[in-house]
Amino acid sequence: MTLTSLIKKTTLLSAIALCLSISLTFGGQTQDQAEKLVTGEWLASNLTNENVRIIDTRMDIRDYWQSHIPGAVYLDTDLLRWPDHGVPGKLMNVEALAMLLGQMGIGEKTMVVAYYDKNGYPPFYLLWALEFIGHQGFALLEDGIERWRAEGRPLTQDYPKIKPVSFRLPAKLRPEVRATLEDVLKDTKAGAVLLDARPEDLYKGEKGAWKRKGHIKGAISHPWAMDLSSDGAWKPREELLGIYAKQGVTPDKKIIVYCGQGQMAAFVYFSLKHRLGFPNVKVYDGSFSEWSARDHPPVEGIK
Repeated sequence: MTLTSLIKKTTLLSAIALCLSISLTFGGQTQDQAEKLVTGEWLASNLTNENVRIIDTRMDIRDYWQSHIPGAVYLDTDLLRWPDHGVPGKLMNVEALAMLLGQMGIGEKTMVVAYYDKNGYPPFYLLWALEFIGHQGFALLEDGIERWRAEGRPLTQDYPKIKPVSFRLPAKLRPEVRATLEDVLKDTKAGAVLLDARPEDLYKGEKGAWKRKGHIKGAISHPWAMDLSSDGAWKPREELLGIYAKQGVTPDKKIIVYCGQGQMAAFVYFSLKHRLGFPNVKVYDGSFSEWSARDHPPVEGIK
């Protein structure tokens, strides 16, 4: 074999491997996972697939009782947030998370598809938590149950029959997607961009129930809903890139996102990492709930 032919063969094999790494095949269909989104058409063709678990994350369980996608398990994502050394609302212990996933019939190879009414923030905390524990088989249902319903797809009031499984945690978690308070202090001093995903009145300190109101010193205000159009759909990719670029948020930067308790931050994390492809993004899930309760970390806002 000549050197030229060897290079061509190696390039072809690399391309095949890349395609396999960003695609997931169920039921004879290939779903692009680059943006971690699945369409209603894809999900409809996989409703009976045993390797797919659908999670309904709407805030009011009565919405689930009224109607939900067949096979969907209801999860109040507030359950994922536990107290940690007295600090409320941080990600639950990963061993407990693994137990919860197993009770929902989710194993290491299960494809998890979460949905909301449209693009509200609750499902993104679950998806971020899955990524933190190294579970790559996850996606969001594009435009949620609203679009599913508008397309005339099936709904039910029946509960799914779930067989609990054992979810085995990986040997290593993924700290590169989660920031601690210490990480925020260290990384912002080193030039990391800090984004506050809360509404602007909370950022300014005009509202809020925390011990100290305002925002982490140096943080940029980027309310999570800024990424959505008036109809609740994501803004086009180029428009989003322009919005972030105007704030100095570019793919070459290390970015940490926070909010009150991590849920809105998880939305912006998903938007940056899985919609726009930014490689270095973290969620500070302790967020302002933890930061504002300490006396020493600097806070800015209305005096």
